[in-house]
Amino acid sequence: MKKVLLLIAMLTVSLASINAQGNLRWGATVGMNSSNFSITGFDSKVGFHAGVKAEVGLPQFSDGLYLDMGALLTLKGAKVDGGSAATIKFNPYYLEIPVHLGYKYAVNENFAIFGNAGPYVAIGLFGKAKIKGDVIDDIMDEYGGDGNSTNVFGDDAMKRFDFGLGLKAGVEFNQKFQISIGYDWGLIENIKDSGNKNRNLMISLGCFF
Repeated sequence: MKKVLLLIAMLTVSLASINAQGNLRWGATVGMNSSNFSITGFDSKVGFHAGVKAEVGLPQFSDGLYLDMGALLTLKGAKVDGGSAATIKFNPYYLEIPVHLGYKYAVNENFAIFGNAGPYVAIGLFGKAKIKGDVIDDIMDEYGGDGNSTNVFGDDAMKRFDFGLGLKAGVEFNQKFQISIGYDWGLIENIKDSGNKNRNLMISLGCFF
């Protein structure tokens, strides 16, 4: 966590310096996730993401080239759908920081298309693994228990640190509003010795201040 806070601080100082040069735009973004795990047997589940973003123009290298960065609260995870018998949902919330290199092509003054790609790092903040269904209720009734959820992060659960690659494409209106679709591929295991990794499809709306 200390390393992530240090990274955020360094990025903030760097962005403040760039902002003084007039190449920085700040904004907000919100959208829907459709997340899953990489191994078979899991189903996708719906989540969300919301946070701040920044674009840094790089005209010194090429017109249209830019860096896309953000700090997002994002709900990922997956589920095992056993119908009315039993359903398990993993609901991990992360602080995610993507840093992408992108290119934007202005069709005219009011419309542009763009694409970007790059790495992300994420730190698990909180979340629950929830189990429900007729079978679970019967077990609770027979053997007792005061709940059917547990912390999704921990020694025998999901890892807090995640790292991967993301890809995004979209359109921009009036040099202010954006609609985009993206996908994140986790590159490290999210559960120890499982070979399992995070996957996440995102549909986003963005607005620059």
